[in-house]
Amino acid sequence: MKGFLTIMEGAGKGSQRPLTSALVIVGRSKNADLQIEDPLVSRRHLEIRVEGDAVFVENKSTQGAFLNSKPLVGIVSLNAGDLIQIGDTKLRFDEASSPAAPVAEASPVEPMSSALDGTKIADSQVEFQRQKKEAPSPDATRAMVEDGTRMLNPSELPNWVAPKKTEAQKQNKTVPLLWLLVAMVAGLGLLYWFKRSSAHDAPQGMIEYKDSLYGFQLQRPLDWAKLKDEANFISFGFGRQGERDSGALNIYTDKSPLHELTGLTDGFVGYQQILKARYKDFELIGSKLIHINNATVIFYGFSTPAVQGKGVYTLNGDSRIVVECVSPVSSYQQYAHAYGSLLQGFRLGDFDPQQFIDFPLPDESMQQLALANPAELARQVDQHARQGDMFLNNPYVKPDNLYNSIQEFQKALQLAKAAAHDLPAYPSIAQRLGQATRLFNQSLDRERFEISRALKDGDTTTAYWEANKMMQMVPDKVDPVYQEAYRVVRQTAPHSQ
Repeated sequence: MKGFLTIMEGAGKGSQRPLTSALVIVGRSKNADLQIEDPLVSRRHLEIRVEGDAVFVENKSTQGAFLNSKPLVGIVSLNAGDLIQIGDTKLRFDEASSPAAPVAEASPVEPMSSALDGTKIADSQVEFQRQKKEAPSPDATRAMVEDGTRMLNPSELPNWVAPKKTEAQKQNKTVPLLWLLVAMVAGLGLLYWFKRSSAHDAPQGMIEYKDSLYGFQLQRPLDWAKLKDEANFISFGFGRQGERDSGALNIYTDKSPLHELTGLTDGFVGYQQILKARYKDFELIGSKLIHINNATVIFYGFSTPAVQGKGVYTLNGDSRIVVECVSPVSSYQQYAHAYGSLLQGFRLGDFDPQQFIDFPLPDESMQQLALANPAELARQVDQHARQGDMFLNNPYVKPDNLYNSIQEFQKALQLAKAAAHDLPAYPSIAQRLGQATRLFNQSLDRERFEISRALKDGDTTTAYWEANKMMQMVPDKVDPVYQEAYRVVRQTAPHSQ
């Protein structure tokens, strides 16, 4: 037996469940191996897997789960003393044998497959409330609500992969000659009608648009005309502005030293004032931090009484880049899918990695502290900044020093943003966060390169140890980087060969 679970808080407090099978289901269902009588717990909320000498947990519920007070994402290994929270119930994992009598086990449950890739856009897609009729892509996952905005639909950013034809579709069907001729005549008429009515629904030809000054590129329909070409604004589209059957791909760019010191999330909050000035009665439908190709962006959707659209916002060094697709409300749904594909083609230059900083927005307690005790707020900002400097000045003494440096600087900036005005220390701390982020990303890139080269050469031993180094750089087990390295460790571990 590899351990047991104990209910620490909630219904059934004190009861235990030994992990005597390869798969243990935790949930509200009567068929669950460990049944939790909690209305906030899903019928199949957690999967606990025992593999060799390790125990893993995976959240299978849209209600979410927490591991040691942090969101549980992906498949995570458990250590003795780890606390898992689902709903109002807290479970503790221990490795020692349980003193309680064994619990009768339910029939084995077939394991459910899962995929985890934090770099794919499917992991961070957002749902538009007005897209209920669109079917989500098969591998898309739902994003959690952020900042009180409504959820967006995964189909907003499709995977841009043509569906495979089934064997039944490939087989030729025997059709009488007369019916075949009738069908051909009718088909030609329908084809003519379709081309006239939906010429822009799925553009047949695409052309690459590159911006050498701002270092990005994307695909645009070949038959979309250039509507405007100004210093910081270029637009491609079809139809006449204001007409029902019209649409536009708008690109807004500008450069400023302030962009280098602005957090990506905080910068988008400020950019919403520009959007409100650009569009009368602007309403943000939703937003989500995601990854597209080699760029980290904020994907957002918006609407007004006249138009509806979606876009991506990003920062790269001193550059700000915003790409939007817009149509009149009456015809937006007709082009929404194609717009998502256009935005998914956005990418930065391949040779220079994206340079930006980011940190969480201040929470309510920080804002209350800023109002009640500004001096204490400033003291905490300084304290976290000093801790960040300590780790940054000794980046390689411990593998996780750069990661810890980033965490401390982010906390300092988060607190600093709680004040009515940016504290004087903000620019300096932002610069140090940028430095720590660059060094950390460079270290990760080196490890990724070594892992990739080792796997290409079939050297699983080297890949295993390089992935272990990468895991040591990130102490947080739910961090996507840790998960990325851990997948390699599981694939290349000596006992699995």
